[in-house]
Amino acid sequence: MRGQIYFVRGNIRIQIVTDEKIYFYLIDKETFMPTLENCMNNFMKCSMMAIGTRVRFAVCYKSSQEGLSIYTRKNYHNFKV
Repeated sequence: MRGQIYFVRGNIRIQIVTDEKIYFYLIDKETFMPTLENCMNNFMKCSMMAIGTRVRFAVCYKSSQEGLSIYTRKNYHNFKV
């Protein structure tokens, strides 16, 4: 599987971007073992995606593309019961 690994300092997530899917892993601070948090389809067909520490903005870049795309969250919800 080919892809890009991205990590933001201060964030607890690692993102792995492949041609078909984007994986989000959480890192345990005590054991440093990754656990899969979320997986989504790469509908943007990007080769690199950077999500900020507040998880509000994402910058997507495709190799050999002239510009880049900035995505924002559509809904802000907490799913608290």
